[in-house]
Amino acid sequence: MTSVDTIFAVATPPGRSAISVIRISGSQAGDAPALFAASCPAAGQFRVARLRVGDKVIDEVVILFMAAPHSSTGEHVCEIHCHGSIAVRQLILDKLAQTTGFRLAHAGEFTRRAFMNDKMDLLAVEGLADMIEAETPQQLYQAWSQIDGALRGPVTKWRAGLVSVASQLEALIDFADEDLPAHLETKLRQQTAALITDIAIILDDNRAGELTRDGVVVALVGPVNAGKSTILNGLAGRAAAIVSDQAGTTRDIVSVRLDIHGVPTQILDTAGLRDTPGTIEAEGIRRSLEAAQHADLVILVVDGSSSHWSEDADDITGRMGHADLLILNKTDKGMTGTAPPEAILLSAKNDKDITKLMARLGDMIMPHNQVQNHAVITRLRHRQSLVDAHDALHAGLQHDFHQVPELAAEDFRQAAVALGRITGDVDVEELLGQIFSSFCIGK
Repeated sequence: MTSVDTIFAVATPPGRSAISVIRISGSQAGDAPALFAASCPAAGQFRVARLRVGDKVIDEVVILFMAAPHSSTGEHVCEIHCHGSIAVRQLILDKLAQTTGFRLAHAGEFTRRAFMNDKMDLLAVEGLADMIEAETPQQLYQAWSQIDGALRGPVTKWRAGLVSVASQLEALIDFADEDLPAHLETKLRQQTAALITDIAIILDDNRAGELTRDGVVVALVGPVNAGKSTILNGLAGRAAAIVSDQAGTTRDIVSVRLDIHGVPTQILDTAGLRDTPGTIEAEGIRRSLEAAQHADLVILVVDGSSSHWSEDADDITGRMGHADLLILNKTDKGMTGTAPPEAILLSAKNDKDITKLMARLGDMIMPHNQVQNHAVITRLRHRQSLVDAHDALHAGLQHDFHQVPELAAEDFRQAAVALGRITGDVDVEELLGQIFSSFCIGK
């Protein structure tokens, strides 16, 4: 099993369907049709043909052929578009597997070969994975932005600038008896400072791209009988959680997944917080506090008609450490005390109030997820590499270019390596294995 093998896999979902696509990539891809007594079309063309195994017809298919390097993988690629019969697919796969030089592809191997043959860089690979997994239009647009180079463009430009700065410092090391002209040192320091500023601007994004890609978790917390489950059902538009006047009805976390302004949002309805001797309910409360600690947004819900809602809010906020929004529910029963100006007053049984709450959630989520026209960081590894580059550049500026140019040059080299990790321009074999393994077999 080597990279020179011709690989094959089903590129469409399993099960019965009208059409299935079997992808074949490698030096022998053009020979695959002949295994079924069919001829391969010319490069860039397709042919309708009957496939045979022995003297028996197994299917009538469409065969496409793309010659290297003008294909998605950079190798010869043949696609067999057959009917989605399980029997048809299995006969084709079995015949290919029995042929010397052909083997079943590993997960993500088609995309990996495209990467190795310079058909796409690492950011485009990740963008492709995000595009396949996209649940909302916003995620899809962001994935295509990454594929088209939203981050690759700036990173490539910064890296080229770093190489230029480092090369001039390397020259100074080679000619140690010559001083660096003052105007040139000023220029190098200005260029470096500009790079630091550009990277800092990209990093100061409130994790917008990562939250868009991964989604947002919103936890509803509060005392028992505050109406959290009713709010959850209102947001979901269905009875997702059991609603009862009996305290402690919700003993485990109930969740619904919503699309709020194109961002996948998971709403968690947690157990009501109170001091209770019940073992089961106490476990539910423990889980509620844990969920709140890991949520992106914490919504505190209290009964606004209760005379002690303020004490409840203070007590729960003290347990959790913070709340991003306070909801005073059940205001249709009357309001006790004075509500803080940033709180939302509503009745969870009122559709208009639920609509108002949904809009407020959207306003809270979108500032963290709005895709800008500049580079977008979509993964933690992008952010860490940019932080490493930023810190290395800052360290490089602290050196005296005349006395220790080699130390400054090393910091700039480290910054360039950090940026190279983002696009895959440096050795990242372990990272590659991790990324490509997330793809399906046929991709």
